[in-house]
Amino acid sequence: MIVGQVLLGLAGLGLTCYAYYVKQQHKRNPKYKALCDFGPNASCSRVLTSKYGIGLGLTTKLFGENSIMNASNVNLGIVLYILQIIFGLIATPLINKLALFSSIISCITSLYLACILAFVLKDLCLVCVVTYIINAGLLWSNLQTVYSQH
Repeated sequence: MIVGQVLLGLAGLGLTCYAYYVKQQHKRNPKYKALCDFGPNASCSRVLTSKYGIGLGLTTKLFGENSIMNASNVNLGIVLYILQIIFGLIATPLINKLALFSSIISCITSLYLACILAFVLKDLCLVCVVTYIINAGLLWSNLQTVYSQH
């Protein structure tokens, strides 16, 4: 399952790099229309640039607007997927458990963000949904890796 972890990590990294590009283009031009913007209720650029796109929508409230804790979700995703790729390439029992732990956290985060997407923003973000699927795939891959060692 290590190969799956690396491939899913690469897919996630590519997708989050695209999300980063969308955010940067939207900063430069608020009228920018991304490839993943299909309509008023299906706009990844609207979702990615919402208040929930920074620190899960929580850190600004908790730490203030100028806090170092206000990292973009996209940047956190890039770090996650780079770590998953590295973890997949190293593949020792301890590293496999770290990969599993980070997958669990990413899936909990994905569930939270999916609820925000559906019930608060009432939007469909194709990039977001695909990252949720990738995170679930990484969780499955990491579970298989850790439990196949026993």
